[in-house]
Amino acid sequence: MSFLANILAEQSKRGLIAPCIYTTGFAGKDFTLLPALLDFLDADLIDIRFAPMNSKPIQWRKDYLRMLLKDRYRHIPHLGNRLSRESGKPSIQNLSLGIKIITELKANLLLMCECPAQEECHRAIISQSLKKQGFDTQEISDWKSLK
Repeated sequence: MSFLANILAEQSKRGLIAPCIYTTGFAGKDFTLLPALLDFLDADLIDIRFAPMNSKPIQWRKDYLRMLLKDRYRHIPHLGNRLSRESGKPSIQNLSLGIKIITELKANLLLMCECPAQEECHRAIISQSLKKQGFDTQEISDWKSLK
């Protein structure tokens, strides 16, 4: 981590600056870029899938991500889309509780699900809700462009 990133992380821990909240989808992404992306953002991964246990390929499964990222991985099922396998409008399990949990973490966060485009995903609902509460969010669609 760079000197500046260390300073920002320390300020964030002390509440001097607001943590950053990023969103992304992993469909079509290179799994090997994920740890470097989290390092670049100085962020923890928040898995917002309702049931991430049976993902294919295996490296996107909850247990594999937890093994790889250790304490930098959290699954927040409250922000999962209950209707992800069905057609229709997204239905988030418990939006208010999920937002309460992540905003109390006081850290930079990367909210991740599978959908490639935020506008077609429940990430958009979560982002809008966070913005209404005064949090800035930023969608990261290209993992390779961050250096």
